[in-house]
Amino acid sequence: MQRATENGALMETLTEATDTSAATLERLAELDVDALWVVYHDYAGLGRAKAVPRGRFEYVAAEGVTFAMANWDLAITDEQVPHPGFGADSGDFRAVPDPATLVRVPHRPRVGQAFAWLADDTGKPWAGDPRAALARQVEALGRLGIALRVAFEAEFVVVPGSDPSALHDDTGRMFAVEGLDTRWPLGARVLDDLEAAGIAVHQFAKEYGPGQFEVSLLPAEPLVAADRFLLARQLVRAAARELGLTASFMPKPYADLPGNGLHVHLGLTRVGDPRVDLVADPDDPRRLATTAGPLIAGLLAHAHGQSALSSPTPNSYKRLLPGSWAPAHVSWAIGNRSVLVRVPGRGTNRHLEVRGGDAGMNPYLHLAGLLASIADGVSRDLAMPPEAQVDIGHLPDNEAAAAGFERLPSNLPEALAAFEDDDVLHDAVGPLIARHYVDVKRFEWATYLDRSGRAADSTEVSDWERRTYFECL
Repeated sequence: MQRATENGALMETLTEATDTSAATLERLAELDVDALWVVYHDYAGLGRAKAVPRGRFEYVAAEGVTFAMANWDLAITDEQVPHPGFGADSGDFRAVPDPATLVRVPHRPRVGQAFAWLADDTGKPWAGDPRAALARQVEALGRLGIALRVAFEAEFVVVPGSDPSALHDDTGRMFAVEGLDTRWPLGARVLDDLEAAGIAVHQFAKEYGPGQFEVSLLPAEPLVAADRFLLARQLVRAAARELGLTASFMPKPYADLPGNGLHVHLGLTRVGDPRVDLVADPDDPRRLATTAGPLIAGLLAHAHGQSALSSPTPNSYKRLLPGSWAPAHVSWAIGNRSVLVRVPGRGTNRHLEVRGGDAGMNPYLHLAGLLASIADGVSRDLAMPPEAQVDIGHLPDNEAAAAGFERLPSNLPEALAAFEDDDVLHDAVGPLIARHYVDVKRFEWATYLDRSGRAADSTEVSDWERRTYFECL
């Protein structure tokens, strides 16, 4: 998963990618595999793939595999949205394997896998590619002199078989060694498989909720970090299946149980000199650097619209509620775990932790929005709001508002409306992705209202949500 190229090289046209093709073939020969899975991720972050036999490696390395454009108008239920922008007459796109992502699939002997850059049917880079959207934002941030490393921290639940109701029978306690020991066959398998795939893990832990665990990855360049997270999620779920279990990253399986969040850790330094920390004050461990203010202010300025990219399902908003550990208000603080943007700890090597998302997101789009928000804060030299000095999570909405903390969107339609009104986020993902993303997510909301039996403001989790999200996320 290590990249030898710089970010600028990632955007070379695929029609001139002879070196990429050669690198793909060289890597496949090194791995000595008989089949290649070529994978791209849709707006829900679901991996879509085709398998290629050894005899077609040379062709696919140069030309990619073909998918229908209409795939992008599929909701998470695999239903096409009404009046799709990409109909049956819209043609195809190509998924061209990125050799930097080529790995062996640990649990499938002699199978390799690569994530893809997306091209149109002429071979030119396609404007709807989420990976390319993130690469553009990395380059834009670099032009401002900012380098970034990213780490993902994801929660998930584990049940025997596939029945989510088994969570209510789990008596494991938070960080209890017994809870870790009970599922150690899974934990050991996950750590081994991630190491085999080149994914550096910080820790694997038993979390607060019944059957809930957390896997934390070590920092990497943004595109590498997003790739690694998606592969890690894939391998966690596969390891569980091999052991007769189901691992689910669904945001909120039950209203009375803790939800599964996704925290994004952002380490920001000066391009060319990683010793220049843009968050920590080098002279006073109790303070932030003056450069930290616009970074945080940018994230908070776009937090409403960013919710559509970070928390993209109807179920997501049943986790983001006041009175919980999940952030429900626009806020920041040092150490305070109730805020949206947290600065963990004190001293040097501080970083920013964005705590509002869940693993139902597409990490390329989520990161593209976060990076664009940071860039906007820096470009406009936005002033940082006052630090939250209270446990916002346990304030009623009226008290939080009186204290100056705006409520984040309380449902998916509110988040999508905020996203549509945010030009910075629109530009971050590009007009094509922005339009189709909103169409697909609005259809998902309409389907939820039609089939779940729940009102728009309900915080109860329906059987439809568990059927729809539990096994696929």
